[in-house]
Amino acid sequence: MSEPFSLARYTGFTLAWADGWPGLVAGAGTDSGLAERIPLALAEHRAWLNAHGVAGPAGDAWHIGESISNAETAAPGGEFCFAADRLPLRGAELSRAMEQARFAMEDLAAAAELPDLLLDWLPADLEVEHADPWAPDPRTIRGILRHALQLEVYYRDGLRDGPAAGIFEAVGTPRSEFELTVAAVARAAHDTARTYSPIRPGRHEPDEWTLRKVMRRLISHHRAHTAEILQRRTWVLLGVPESP
Repeated sequence: MSEPFSLARYTGFTLAWADGWPGLVAGAGTDSGLAERIPLALAEHRAWLNAHGVAGPAGDAWHIGESISNAETAAPGGEFCFAADRLPLRGAELSRAMEQARFAMEDLAAAAELPDLLLDWLPADLEVEHADPWAPDPRTIRGILRHALQLEVYYRDGLRDGPAAGIFEAVGTPRSEFELTVAAVARAAHDTARTYSPIRPGRHEPDEWTLRKVMRRLISHHRAHTAEILQRRTWVLLGVPESP
């Protein structure tokens, strides 16, 4: 079976999102690099889900379903929706997406269950290769966790019209934030094809959000920062990589 992917093309970089597997994403600077990376991402996602006792994508075949050029300017704040994002997410498919969102939350929580000494460790001379424009300085593990949860608030608050949360909200624990996400999804479940128009702090134009978009962004973001935390933990054992 060939999995459809929606592509977001940025200047010098492309992200490919699996339409049928919320949170499965691959990126590369060239089309040839992307063609190499997507089968790896499919295999990694399958291994992740298998480790949680459920089936993942079968095989490594894929094709392009949609491609958005100049994605950084395609919508206000870059918050575009793919056509696949606008499809209803209901029934067994919604249950599967929420189950995988829970897996991602549990992995994040487990990775960050550490003593304060490790949570607050910031390696000397650490540089950020691709700086987050909202937080350009290196983060501690505690800071990585807080950022992941702040974005969870941002994503789930996309399921509303009008004023909505930004990316610097106060947050609780991974489990308490996830329960709030579960409640937000339950409220949205009566009309899973609906498109929402949240307006973020400092902006005058609304974004475009759907339940599918929330799921793909939330799962991928938690998984990425779980990997970042685990990478940081390996530095304790293997040493911090030297800057080139």
